[in-house]
Amino acid sequence: MGTTQKATPVDLAEVRALFERLAAQGDTQRACDVALQLISQLAGDVDQMARQLAKAMQRAAGNRSEKIDPNQLWLDVVKACAMAAQPAPPPPPERPETPRKPRRSTGRKPLPAHLPRKVVPIAVGPEDRSCDCDKPTVKIGVERSEILEYAPPQFTVIVYEREVRGCADGVCPPVTAPVADKVIDKGLPGPGLLANVLVQKYADHLPLNRQIGIFARSGIEMSVSTLCDWVREGAGLLAPVADAIFERVLAAHVMQGDDTGLRVLDSSIKRGSKKGHLWAFVGDRRWVAFKYTETWKGEEARKHTERRKGWLQVDGYAGFDRQFNAPVPVVFEVGCWSHDRRKYVEARDGGDVRAAVPITIIAGLFAVEREADEVKLDHDQRKALRLAKSAPILDELGKWVADMSPHAPPKTPLGQAITYTVNQWKQLRRFLEDGAIELTNNGAERALRAVAVGRANWQFAGSDEGARRAAVIYTIIGTCKLHGIDPWAYMRDVFDKLSGDFPASRIAELLPDAWAQRQAPAHAQDRAA
Repeated sequence: MGTTQKATPVDLAEVRALFERLAAQGDTQRACDVALQLISQLAGDVDQMARQLAKAMQRAAGNRSEKIDPNQLWLDVVKACAMAAQPAPPPPPERPETPRKPRRSTGRKPLPAHLPRKVVPIAVGPEDRSCDCDKPTVKIGVERSEILEYAPPQFTVIVYEREVRGCADGVCPPVTAPVADKVIDKGLPGPGLLANVLVQKYADHLPLNRQIGIFARSGIEMSVSTLCDWVREGAGLLAPVADAIFERVLAAHVMQGDDTGLRVLDSSIKRGSKKGHLWAFVGDRRWVAFKYTETWKGEEARKHTERRKGWLQVDGYAGFDRQFNAPVPVVFEVGCWSHDRRKYVEARDGGDVRAAVPITIIAGLFAVEREADEVKLDHDQRKALRLAKSAPILDELGKWVADMSPHAPPKTPLGQAITYTVNQWKQLRRFLEDGAIELTNNGAERALRAVAVGRANWQFAGSDEGARRAAVIYTIIGTCKLHGIDPWAYMRDVFDKLSGDFPASRIAELLPDAWAQRQAPAHAQDRAA
């Protein structure tokens, strides 16, 4: 998250009047000083707008990678050392070759065993049913090959026939079988169809008006308002499950948070829409809960974290500072090294080769994490490795920041990066205290990608309530993804259960982790078959 600084406007009439006044007074030295100050300000504004334009063009081109050629980075470090009259470091050592993993077969992967199969026998022709010795051949085996076929989704109409029984003598009133449970009372969709509408919109990013076209190809007339009603009802049914997931996030050992903007229609505003925000809160890499706020104000964001106790990893958003800086804090801020590194990358991309030095130093922190991942260290072992290897790297970066700070004006990209590092230094060092803390806040950023892709397709939420419904459904789909389960199969089963008299006290049984455990034996039987 960040804010875009606007160029300071210059009133040319005031500038002209100032110079005329100084000229009349004969104060040429003051006039020169004012001119130089004005030129410096304008040059800074032009440089800032050029950087913003370059970023916008990069985003438009879809290139947001921060990967840097290590050889080019080393050359920039050499240039930076030359500028500072310091000895150049040795070239980066080549990474030692790691044992090669067995190459994966380049052949076709077997198709999943759970897919239905239709066997089509192909018999040998009559001319090949006898061999060269004129004796009839016998079947000794088969050779199998497979193709993957597809048929468009097929709608099924389920007709409920409720038996009616009456008195044989016509004396007693007739009795009719009870009404079948429905996902939506008096509604049309079954649990599978309702799940499909939600998954197509929020996981496959298919707006409702496009889904109407799919219905039409099967001869079913549907309106956007009807599908909107289905989304509303589906989100309402899933809300208790989403709330339970959020409780798991709040109770997690490490909680991450980040947000993205969302355009929301609002007829009370002159331009017809406003910018709301969807927050993604991730707990221990297993749970993700989305929450909507109508503004970016800290008081709104804190409503969702006021019950949190423990680590909260964010990217420097000031809205949580009141919690972090409480007289007796119970929630502790953790910084994100991806955000810190990104600011130095932006400075380097802007032409300041001095930024290559901190980028190289920070890369050492990520190298330590890769080492821990490769040998699969537990949290205590990872903490010990960080104290031994990452702590000296932090000391090196801290010294560089202290030495460079006087030589990087605060408004320059490098100065802004240094300021961020200084302001977040305590939070950025927090990963040394607990091996469970991640180096970055990327888990929350990854969760928000689904919103960013969907937003490009359906563009806006129809109302604040619509945005809150989207948060509920994103919570379900995002957590299903973290647990590696199919959101459609999950929601279909949950809708089926919730359409009955499923007790609220047993909502925990419907959470994705419990659901996956129940499905495991069935999948094992399918694989065995």
